[in-house]
Amino acid sequence: MKDENPFLLNGYLTENEFCNRKSETKRLKDNLINGRSSTLFSLRKMGKTGLISHLFSENSGKKSIYIDIFPAQNTGDLAELLIRNIMPAIESKPDKLLRWVKEIFSRISPVMEFDPVSGQPGLSVKFAGDDAGTRSLDELFGWLSKWDGELWLALDEFQQIVQYPNKGTEAQLRSLLQFCPSLKTIFLGSQEDMMVSMFSDYGRPFYQSTDMMQLKPIPKAEYLEFIRRHMEAGKRNVDMEIVDDWYDRLKGHTYYVQHAMNHLYGVNSKKWKKQDYEQFFFGLVQEQEHYFQTFHHLLSDLQWKVLKAISKEGYVEKIQGKDWLLAHKLGGASSVSSAVQTLLARELLAKEERGVRLMNPYMEYWFRYSSM
Repeated sequence: MKDENPFLLNGYLTENEFCNRKSETKRLKDNLINGRSSTLFSLRKMGKTGLISHLFSENSGKKSIYIDIFPAQNTGDLAELLIRNIMPAIESKPDKLLRWVKEIFSRISPVMEFDPVSGQPGLSVKFAGDDAGTRSLDELFGWLSKWDGELWLALDEFQQIVQYPNKGTEAQLRSLLQFCPSLKTIFLGSQEDMMVSMFSDYGRPFYQSTDMMQLKPIPKAEYLEFIRRHMEAGKRNVDMEIVDDWYDRLKGHTYYVQHAMNHLYGVNSKKWKKQDYEQFFFGLVQEQEHYFQTFHHLLSDLQWKVLKAISKEGYVEKIQGKDWLLAHKLGGASSVSSAVQTLLARELLAKEERGVRLMNPYMEYWFRYSSM
C-alpha cells in the first residue's frame, strides 16, 4: 500500500486529512440551511478553501459550487465566470444546458467544451456588445430568481469587485442576490479591512446582510493532536516538542504548518537530534530564498528596513511606537506608517490581534538567518 502524505498543501481528499474546524463548519451549514448568507474572511492561506471543500463534501447531497473570482477584472469577466460555473452545476446534460443558455441570455454565444482528461463537459461563452456583461448578470439572476432548485454558492476573493472600473457591480450584485432565494451564498475574502468595510459600513450595498466570520489559526492543542495522529499512523518518529515549537514559529498559519509537516513526513526521519531538526527547518527557509530576495529589488529601502525590523520582533503591536522606531533607526512615524500600509496592501505583512507580523513566517526566519 502506498504511503500517502496526509499533510495536503492543495485540494481536499477526505475528512481524515482535514484538521478540526468543527464549529466553523457547523455555523456555515446552519446558515446555509436557514437561508442566511455568510461572510468568511481571513489571511491568505489560512484554510478558507479547504473549509468550504470540507463543508460541501460533508453535504454532498446538496448542489454546491465554489468559484474563485480573483481572475475577473471587470463585470464582464465576472459574468462569464458565474455563467460558466453556475449553469453546468445546475444542469449537467450538454444538450439541455446549451438550450437553456441560448434561451436565457440575449447577448451570449455559448460553446460546449469537453475536458480532454476527464471528458466532463464545460461551458464557454462569448459576449456581444459593450453592455453584455452587465446585462448577462441581470439575465442570470433573473432566471435564478424563478428557479425552484437550491444551490450552495461560495464566491472567493469577493473584495475584488470593489476594484472593477465599472463601479456599480457591488450594488448590482446586492440587488440581484436578494431576490434569489434559490442561492445560499458564502462570500470569502483575504483582505480583512476591505471585506469588513463591504459588509459592515452603513451605506454600502451589502451592509449587515450576512453573518460575519473570521477564520483564525487552528488551536495549537488540536493541531498538534492531528499531527501526532498522522505521524504515528505513518510510523514517523517525530519529536512533538519540536513540532510544538514550529507551530509557534509559523504563527499557526495553516498553509505553512502543513508545508513544514508535509516535508517532515516526507523525509521519514528516525532518531533526529535537536540540531537535525533545526538544520531541516533552515532548509525549508532557504528553499524560498530566491522569492524573498526578489522583493529586495521591488521594495523601497524603507519598506525593506521595516520588514527586517518586524522580523526581529516577531510581532509589533505599536507600529508608530517611539521606542520601536528608535531601536531600529526607521525614521519618522508617518513615513513608516505609509510603508506599513503599502506592505499590508501587498500582503507582505499581516495584521493580527497581537500586532503586525510578516505574512510569510518563513521570511521572518530568513531575515534572522541571512545578512540582508
